[in-house]
Amino acid sequence: MKKHLTLFFIILGIALCVHAQNHYSYKTYTLDSSYDARLNPKLVKYVNKQKAALDAKMNEVIGQCESTLNSFSPMSPLSNFLTDLLLKHAPSYTQDSAFATCDIAMLNFGGIRSQMSAGDITVGNIYAISPFDNYLVFIELKGSELKKALQRFRAASTDAPLAGAQIIYQGNYPTSIKVQGEKIDNDRIYKLVTVNFIAEGGDKLLSGIQYERTVHTGTTFRDFLLEQIRGMGQRGEIVKAENDNRVYIQPTP
Repeated sequence: MKKHLTLFFIILGIALCVHAQNHYSYKTYTLDSSYDARLNPKLVKYVNKQKAALDAKMNEVIGQCESTLNSFSPMSPLSNFLTDLLLKHAPSYTQDSAFATCDIAMLNFGGIRSQMSAGDITVGNIYAISPFDNYLVFIELKGSELKKALQRFRAASTDAPLAGAQIIYQGNYPTSIKVQGEKIDNDRIYKLVTVNFIAEGGDKLLSGIQYERTVHTGTTFRDFLLEQIRGMGQRGEIVKAENDNRVYIQPTP
């Protein structure tokens, strides 16, 4: 016991000595417009140079949009366009032959942060739509698990942008769910493409859902969009989309 007390007081003494040797002083500075008149010319030049370079990159036109596309629940032209693009072209971003084609694509409305305006599509537009570093992920899961996930959806609240699937709602609850035009087979293995935020439980869209396996990529959804829309622009293809029958809300009897 005495040894422990002795060691404690030695450590305490060292700490007090160190504290006594370090003296701190503080001064308050008000950060307001008074600093605008005393800008550092070198710093201003550097910032302006960086801004010009960034603006040139963000203002690069990579495609054309026929009309303004907005995103809203339970289905919208922009979310339809994005998920359709993901379902069709994402398989080329993995070398895993099992995902040469996918059955369904899923995003989240919260991840679509801006509209796509009519006219020029710029790099900056795509950063505004998809500002997050979410990576493409491919998932194999049984039909029973996919059905469990989609049955959670509510037409007015907890639903998600989908491609390859059709959901019919009545009274805000799904009454019919089809994937690729057919009812879900509980024992079949389905291929889903999404982003890591959702795959890891984001927005609770797939939380608690059991996967057979996942394949992660090093490609962000934003980079995927940039590459695909730039390719469309080079081929002279115009971005356009509209609502369809992938989400249908039956009148309440």
